[in-house]
Amino acid sequence: MRRSTVSRPRINFTPNHEWIDVNGSVGFVGISAFRLKNIENIINVKWLSPKGIIDRGTVVAEIYTPNEIIPILAPISCKYLGQNQQLSGNLNLILESPQDKGWVFFVTPLKFHNQEPLLSPENYQKLIRGKVAH
Repeated sequence: MRRSTVSRPRINFTPNHEWIDVNGSVGFVGISAFRLKNIENIINVKWLSPKGIIDRGTVVAEIYTPNEIIPILAPISCKYLGQNQQLSGNLNLILESPQDKGWVFFVTPLKFHNQEPLLSPENYQKLIRGKVAH
């Protein structure tokens, strides 16, 4: 499978490998290419039915692969808006374009995202340098 190396322009990361790209009042959330690098197939995405305001760190969805379940946490305190409809029937879009078109859900931040403890792309690279994806 060919994977895109394109990243969204305003992307920031969590230490748990989620990312968020906030554009105005909407934030797109996905899982990092690093976290997905050894995954070949996604079987299912289980939604944990988030409604309304969700706190940073709340599990919003779980990605099911043949070998593991990857939780996707809310990277910031936010209001859940919905899932990426492009994933319907094409869950592997998450793998093909992990840091761009393969976003999983979108939100409205409760406060400016720069007040949340997120990592810049440079600081995320420092975090994962030397780590092995689990």
